[in-house]
Amino acid sequence: MTSADSLTRDPSTDSRLTWTSLTLGDAEALAALITRADAHDGFEEVTEAASMREWLTMPGLDLAADSVAVRRDGEMIAFGIADVATSPDREGRVRAGIAGVVAPEHRRCGIGTRILDLTEARAAALAAERHPDRPAHLRASGGVDAPAGQDPTSPGGKRDARALLELRGYARARSWSEMTIALQDADLPVPEIAGGDDVEVIAPGPDHQEPTRLAHAAAFADHWGSTTPPPERWAVWWNSHTARPQQSSVALDQGGTVLGYVVASEDKPSVLHLALVGTRPEARGRGIARAVIARSLRAAAEAGFETAELEVDTESLTGAGRLYESLGFTVHRVSATYQKPIIPTPGA
Repeated sequence: MTSADSLTRDPSTDSRLTWTSLTLGDAEALAALITRADAHDGFEEVTEAASMREWLTMPGLDLAADSVAVRRDGEMIAFGIADVATSPDREGRVRAGIAGVVAPEHRRCGIGTRILDLTEARAAALAAERHPDRPAHLRASGGVDAPAGQDPTSPGGKRDARALLELRGYARARSWSEMTIALQDADLPVPEIAGGDDVEVIAPGPDHQEPTRLAHAAAFADHWGSTTPPPERWAVWWNSHTARPQQSSVALDQGGTVLGYVVASEDKPSVLHLALVGTRPEARGRGIARAVIARSLRAAAEAGFETAELEVDTESLTGAGRLYESLGFTVHRVSATYQKPIIPTPGA
């Protein structure tokens, strides 16, 4: 059987499979499935059930309509979710995200294809409903690249997902450098701003939640594929159980406006994840990004974190990758985003 044949086999012939929607009660099973699949695909994260509960209750997500769960003899072996942004990106396009996982031992038997059939159709319908007459595209993770010198079709290259996505017309749209820095016994940068007596760099408090969201919207307005996060979802991220406000940082002007920020979390033990880093366009070139990152790194080291990590667009228009390298970050691995346009179906 050819690869294409095995990727499109009809899973409906397996009477032991049941297809339902996800529920909040699936959080633990979902976390276990994702952790096991990530280990197979070259990721190092351990997904927590608490994180899945936050994800499954994300405002704007209707699990009954937007998700699918596949079980074999009662055990969850695959899932999929469609999620459409509430605002268009800088080019006026609608971002229709799809995500999903199939357990390694159940791949190449048509389950992933069927999940994509369902989630793509749902994402297209949501995009048309929320953003009538706007161009839209489907977006999915293509996983991590294979290590240097290794066959790019190996499991480390996310072989299964990439083969399926490419078969369905997706193409690699963006690459992301995942960078790390050691924190203990390291010569960490000092959080200073040249001529910055009018700027204060501190750990954010509850009152900085909305000002930081507005700063993020401004900072990423000119970035590829970025959309403005709605307040309800921002609140979930800001108050997540993995959020680390003491290791996050904001740079404030004398009027209290957030000029730059780091929103940090601890998704892996002793590893500080700089989930969001940004500077308002009008404040760029003053060393503010360097200052907020430096403060977060030092706060993390003092709290006992061993390393810090972040992701950066390899084509970042602000040259963020060079900044991170100058601070001591090095590239650990590269991941990819795949996408394809949604072609409207007449009369759908």
